Amino acid sequence: MTTFDLFRRGAVPAVAVTLLSLTACSSASGTSASPTVTATVTVTAPASPAEPSADPAASETPAADTPTDTPTDSATAAPTRKPVKAGPPITDKTPAPFGGTIQSDPKHDFTKGLSPSSDGVVRGQLVAMHDENVAEYRPVKFVKEYGGSTTGHFEGPPEGDVTAFAAPIAGNVVFLSAVGCDGKDQTIDGAYLGTERCSRDKLVLRADKGDLRALITVKGGQIVKVTEIYAA
Repeated sequence: MTTFDLFRRGAVPAVAVTLLSLTACSSASGTSASPTVTATVTVTAPASPAEPSADPAASETPAADTPTDTPTDSATAAPTRKPVKAGPPITDKTPAPFGGTIQSDPKHDFTKGLSPSSDGVVRGQLVAMHDENVAEYRPVKFVKEYGGSTTGHFEGPPEGDVTAFAAPIAGNVVFLSAVGCDGKDQTIDGAYLGTERCSRDKLVLRADKGDLRALITVKGGQIVKVTEIYAA
């Protein structure tokens, strides 16, 4: 077998052959001797192919920024509203005109829509007229500003609170205005409550504007008295 036969039979992609020496000698008698050939053969075998993984998923590496659908506590936690502490209940006792709490009506069912508050005196704001007879009103509290006892503003229930009432205005209602019947005077007593009596029609007009804060007396499901509160 010659060297080239070895190259043809071996499945090798690369063969490096280095011929180190080739010596031919002749005898003194002139007889030719067989040449002597010395060769070094280096064979580089191909790398064995990687064995396929038994589990295809094991060789898959997820991208580092691949989003996941796992919810977090902060994403699923629903915001909660802190319960509002109930104020003093509505009674026949007249509340302080500049009280700092909103009155409550524990016996009232607010799930049945707008209806009259319990009989008594409500420190409230008339916010709208539903028709020529029925006025909507809400309880309010006074928030002081600049340290003055009557300098500040009134606030109703917080947003989302359903505390509101509606009642017809009695035909003989007593309306005591703090700014006169034409709205240009200051007609108040020492407690900053209105003293000038005006007509029912004037009350309806003021209530329809939604800016009348007053002590509202309800009796038998009707508004029978409205005493305006004057705030600087």
